[in-house]
Amino acid sequence: MNEKLVEFLHGKEVLKELRKLTAAGQKSLTVEFERLLNFNMKLAKALLDSPADFFAAADKILSDITKLPRMRLRVCGLDQSIKIRKIRAEQVGRFTQVEGMLKRVGEIKPELRVAIFKCRRCGEEQEVEQINEVYREPLLCANPNCGKRGPFDLVVENSEFRDWQSLVLQERPEELRGGQIPRLLSMVVKDDFVDKAVPGNRVVVTGTLRVFQERDQRERKTTFRKVLYVSHIEVLQKGIEEAELSPEDEARIKELAKDPWLRNMIIQSIAPSIYGYDPVKEAIALQLFGCDPVELPDGTRIRGDTHILLTGDPGVAKSVLLKWVANVAPRGLYTSGKKATGAGLTASAVRDEFGGGWTLEAGALVIADGGIACVDEFEKMSDEDRSAILESLEQQTISVAKAGIVATLNTRTAVIAACNPKFGRFERNRTTAEQIALDPVILSRFDALFIMRDEPRAERDRTIAHHILELHRDPTRALKPPLDPETLRKMIIYSRRDVHPKFKDKEVLKVIEDFFVKWRSTAEGGVAPIPITARQLEALVRLSKANARMRLSDEVTVEDANRSINLIKLSLQEAGIDPESGKVDIDILMTGVSRSQRSKIDRVLDIIRDLEGRYGGVAPVDEVKRIAGEEGIKEKFVENMIEAEKLRGHLYEPKPGMVSRAVK
Repeated sequence: MNEKLVEFLHGKEVLKELRKLTAAGQKSLTVEFERLLNFNMKLAKALLDSPADFFAAADKILSDITKLPRMRLRVCGLDQSIKIRKIRAEQVGRFTQVEGMLKRVGEIKPELRVAIFKCRRCGEEQEVEQINEVYREPLLCANPNCGKRGPFDLVVENSEFRDWQSLVLQERPEELRGGQIPRLLSMVVKDDFVDKAVPGNRVVVTGTLRVFQERDQRERKTTFRKVLYVSHIEVLQKGIEEAELSPEDEARIKELAKDPWLRNMIIQSIAPSIYGYDPVKEAIALQLFGCDPVELPDGTRIRGDTHILLTGDPGVAKSVLLKWVANVAPRGLYTSGKKATGAGLTASAVRDEFGGGWTLEAGALVIADGGIACVDEFEKMSDEDRSAILESLEQQTISVAKAGIVATLNTRTAVIAACNPKFGRFERNRTTAEQIALDPVILSRFDALFIMRDEPRAERDRTIAHHILELHRDPTRALKPPLDPETLRKMIIYSRRDVHPKFKDKEVLKVIEDFFVKWRSTAEGGVAPIPITARQLEALVRLSKANARMRLSDEVTVEDANRSINLIKLSLQEAGIDPESGKVDIDILMTGVSRSQRSKIDRVLDIIRDLEGRYGGVAPVDEVKRIAGEEGIKEKFVENMIEAEKLRGHLYEPKPGMVSRAVK
């Protein structure tokens, strides 16, 4: 093996690469496994069977060539990766390649490589190379006039250290089906390959699998802990776009792109087991295809992911829709709000059992980076936990400051959430904000909000009943979507990789601009409520691009813009309508209070102020109700408003039956 290894490393191409690396100050030579295999099959087999001997010999040869003591050989690109859950005893001591997602990244520590010890008796210094993980001291003093067994002191300044970092690799969520619990693999990376990735990154890792004996208190056990010592780590920057499509797949997708009805075919293929809800399915299709984020010259990033919130009556298949999205999306993750915490969704600081100290562990939104996170029972999360994902929804990052760790993780994730109304069923005479137990600051971050109602209608009910009964009678015949889930998944991967829609026609921008200005013009002069804001304008741009990408087109058309406008109008007319005025009021979603309600609140506060002047600084609640009632303001509204203002600290109760303003 050594002769062939010397011949390989002294080749013209390798020497040329080494000269470039040493000139750039690099410490590693990375070689593709295929290159070794083409050079000599026995040499490649020696790497796979005895990686420890192979790398020890290679590092020595490289050090002799470059005259650098730390130059190392790294090998990547094995022809096959093994799943973490498939690692067995036969892989111990062999060179292995695994793929997964980084769950945890430990701090970088200095590892002792060559120790210099000083004898306390005579002052003689001697060198001891540290092998494996065991700390080694000299047995005897090297001075022939001393020859004692110590004691010895470590001379830290003269000793040689190298960087050391512990990692934890987890199975990718898209590989898990049928309720499987993700398996983990501990890893160690050294030298210049530390800090190559952060939690949430998809990586391909090659390395040597070693085992260490576990201990139970003072007793040693016969079971061993497996650790992968990393040779090379590659971060998959493009996420799902890294997935390879066969030429046959690409040819079929390009053929489908010629079909003028492709958009409708895709929408009809979304959750075919659920009848109806075409606007919701259209929004989900647009979310799956998405659009590219916009990187501005000043470093600002405008997200390209669409967030959707589903709410409505019980039994309208909200959870089924979310489960379908999680299963079909190339990188989908499903979680339930009742069983999720803020740390579980974002990131948590945990003890690093392998390396010691504190480290960050990625949460659900970080794991789903580049994909879709489906959060069911969103309203059952605590306010603190929901506020933890607020930054993720808009900025698409998670800032962590825990246990002395200050970091920012990427959560470039589209979120589709489902929640139930407070009163069981959705009522038309109440505003959306009153019926959803979510803070307006959270509601305003969703691009589209859909209310799924269960209203009795004879013809529709018969169609739904027939659809469900046919599903139970013969599922294969009843479920015949135009595109099967696997084809749809491949189309999403292809479009995200190769289709990047742009606004090439100024007429398209004019259509969106005219709609925005026209809707806003109704609120000029402060007479009517504001129906739309710049947030919905950005949502229109995202949906228009997603419409073009769904057609597998690089150009956004007027039709794409009009379909997006219709979807946003439908969402606002359902979720943003003020029952009292019958007009769309965006303040319902942005602040939780409609313009008509705010006018009433201001009037009640004026009444309280006037009564304070007549009653010596206090206002009788009954008198407030009487005057407000004469002006058409209901008694129940006055009671709720006074309680809400007391909670906010604007009003207080000096004595029973009286109310007063906190600031006069």
